[in-house]
Amino acid sequence: MIKFSTTGLTLLRILLLAIAYFIFGQLAMLLAIAPGMATSVFPSLGIAIAAALLWGYPMLAGAFLGSLAFKLVQPDWPQDLTWSDKVVYSLSMASITALTVAFALGAVRRFAHFHSALTSEKSILWLFVLAGPFACLISSGLSTLVLEQFGLVTPDHAGLNWFTWWVGDMIGVMIAIPLVFMLFAKPRPLWRTRWLTVGLPLLVCTALVVALFVLARFQHHQSLQQKFFDQSEQISATFQFRVSKVLQQMQMLERLFAVQPEVTEPMFRQFLQDYPWHEAGVLFFDWVELVPHSRRAATEAQLQTGFKEYANPGVKPAAVRSHYSVIRYLASASGDDSLAGLDLAADPVRKEAMDYAMDSGSISITAPVWLVSGNAALVFFIPVYQQGVIPKSLDEKRQQIRGFICGIFETELLVQTSLSQYDTSEFHLHIRDLGTGLPYYSSLPEPAAQASYLTWTRQWSHAGRSLELQLVPSKTLLNINSGQQSWYVLTGGLVLCSLLGIFLLVLTGRSARIEHLITQRTKELSSILDNAIESIVIVDQQGLIERVNKETSLLFGYAMPSLLRQPVSKLLACLPEHKNHQLLQPLTVDQLNLWVGHTVEVTGLSEDGQQIPLEMGLSRVDIADKHLYTLMLHDLRERKKIDRMKSEFISTVSHELRTPLTSINGSLGLLAGGVVGELPPQAQQLVQIAKTNTDRLARLVNDILDIEKLEFGQLKLQPAEVEVLQLLQEAKQQNQAYADKYSVRLDLVVPTDHTAVYLYQDKFRLLQILSNLISNAIKFSPSHSVVKLSYQQHDHYLVIKVKDQGTGIAESFRSKIFQKFAQADSSDSRSNQGSGLGLNISKTLVEMMQGSIDFESELGKGTCFSLTFPCYQPLNRHGKSSVQD
Repeated sequence: MIKFSTTGLTLLRILLLAIAYFIFGQLAMLLAIAPGMATSVFPSLGIAIAAALLWGYPMLAGAFLGSLAFKLVQPDWPQDLTWSDKVVYSLSMASITALTVAFALGAVRRFAHFHSALTSEKSILWLFVLAGPFACLISSGLSTLVLEQFGLVTPDHAGLNWFTWWVGDMIGVMIAIPLVFMLFAKPRPLWRTRWLTVGLPLLVCTALVVALFVLARFQHHQSLQQKFFDQSEQISATFQFRVSKVLQQMQMLERLFAVQPEVTEPMFRQFLQDYPWHEAGVLFFDWVELVPHSRRAATEAQLQTGFKEYANPGVKPAAVRSHYSVIRYLASASGDDSLAGLDLAADPVRKEAMDYAMDSGSISITAPVWLVSGNAALVFFIPVYQQGVIPKSLDEKRQQIRGFICGIFETELLVQTSLSQYDTSEFHLHIRDLGTGLPYYSSLPEPAAQASYLTWTRQWSHAGRSLELQLVPSKTLLNINSGQQSWYVLTGGLVLCSLLGIFLLVLTGRSARIEHLITQRTKELSSILDNAIESIVIVDQQGLIERVNKETSLLFGYAMPSLLRQPVSKLLACLPEHKNHQLLQPLTVDQLNLWVGHTVEVTGLSEDGQQIPLEMGLSRVDIADKHLYTLMLHDLRERKKIDRMKSEFISTVSHELRTPLTSINGSLGLLAGGVVGELPPQAQQLVQIAKTNTDRLARLVNDILDIEKLEFGQLKLQPAEVEVLQLLQEAKQQNQAYADKYSVRLDLVVPTDHTAVYLYQDKFRLLQILSNLISNAIKFSPSHSVVKLSYQQHDHYLVIKVKDQGTGIAESFRSKIFQKFAQADSSDSRSNQGSGLGLNISKTLVEMMQGSIDFESELGKGTCFSLTFPCYQPLNRHGKSSVQD
């Protein structure tokens, strides 16, 4: 692989830029629109600006050299432009190119915050605005001034040339810059991906537009060609018809000499006295008499002048010949008879035409000849034979020839009069003799390259000669039919292509920027995920594991790759709703949906079959067409171990305390009851205090033992028919003394339409639940307030309510109120009395009874706890009972 130094690489880039500028400039001129020198798209300027943006100001040299070479080989130089003028012109245009590129580079670097990646929408838009419309104003404006200065563009076409030049440069910039950047800009991975999303659509779109332009221009050329060729056919036919009309007059003269043995000059002139000379384009009609040398002197005497012939530089006497072809009579519009006595046979061109007419017996025409004035002319000859009949044999024709009717036509005058009905400013006519190659008439300027396909040519054999008529459109006609429609098609299409390229660049730039941000964020999140000290599992909406972190692998013992696309139930299971059933169930997506936003306890299943108690926090993210669940798993083994140790300690302590507490409580009861005699008042008070605290301690021990039974599923319910009103009355009686202690009144509200309502539950546990709720309501109610007990049947459910007028429960405490040892903060000292286990026990018991417990509270206005159970219908007439559910 060849390696270049920095300087060598820069020089190579300059050279390649100059070559690219030249080649693409030549290609662009194929799309040039007449009459100016501008094209609808000029990618060379865009290539130069893109190179300068990528490699800096040294690329100005490449743009200058490429533009200089491109202008020097320009094919359509005016003829009057000298070589030095061409060099000055080319240097001027190259300097304008370099200036435009320098302006674009400086403006983009200063205002567009340019970076070769082009991922910022603002940077992309400013790049194309500054390098496109603004920079191209310099190239188009200054270039048009130079073109006008050197006469390459007329002032009336300067505005159109400037506009097409500006549009062409601007479109070239907007199309070329993305393509050059995709070839050379960095970072390469980004620009390689843009080939498919930007480069290919831009190239295809541009190719289609150019193809559409070529098709439109081809159709326009065909239409214009057909129109011009049809007109050319008409012009040719008109010209030939006019020549034939002129020749008819000559034929009438021939008939005059054929029927009149002697035609005098007055007769000859009288025959032509009303002839429209100027309209027909005729200079002279002559009677050319064939005179042998023996009659020369007599004929000269009759003409009163000698035989003469034209010679350069003037007229001289005719040389001696065996025969002379002398103009005997002549007529013209001016009456000029200076040609009388002229020997036409002295000129080889005229003699050739007369010999052909004599030998063929038909009209003949000379090759192009020139009058004394220098104007081109052509001469027609019609032979006149003795007795007015054309002999059959060649010898007879030569022996019986009398002379010729001659018509002398100035070619330009003949053409002008023949084509007077046409606008001659729209075409150029060229008539030439194919035998000699000399022109009869020519108004052709230097051939225009754009008009080559419009050149119409026809060959015409007439009067013994082969003629060629050629018509070429003039610049006037080309300007009128310059094909602006196809230019509009090309320009409009290329503008759309360039806008498409810019739009795709903006989209891909934004996509690249977003992709970069996503990559960065993914790396950050992956780092956080992989280094998290908690197990994190990401699950899709089908319950399949999409991703896990290292901690998950350590927690469950599985290798990370082996867990991907596995069901989450492979790792996690849960207990049914009632925890006294110990059979684990696999974790499902439905359960995940129910637990979103909550923290629950689940059981992990390790690779070696161990069950791991876990606390799971669950969140869901909705992404387009799917849902992802993020599971945060916390290992509870240590906590469970500590809880178990605590429970075992409390259980042991509770069992050990129960027997001595019972004895102490009994003894204190006996003392308080006066079994040992009446105690002094102070002793009686102390015994009563000890008795009260012992009762509290006993209740605490009983609550702890109940919790233990509930957790280990050892508590068995003994359901039976329970009449609700009686149940509430009994609960009121049991708690009346406690209410009196705090000066709180207990009210039982009975429905007006009272009918017996039954439950099929464990009465003892129902009283325990109600006692917990009522005692809590009493404790947290102010003195002389009311705690209301009520019940009401709703459909197939019974709702029991305990409502107080206490301080209420804060909403922030709602999630904790049914937990163990939970107590709300209160300034009331009575709130500290109690274990904080009552509500937890109550909730567990209610759920075991297939009921539910809830509450409504408002701070400062009280709390209402509700117990909901399915109703029970007692024995009916068939001896059957049922629970309404």
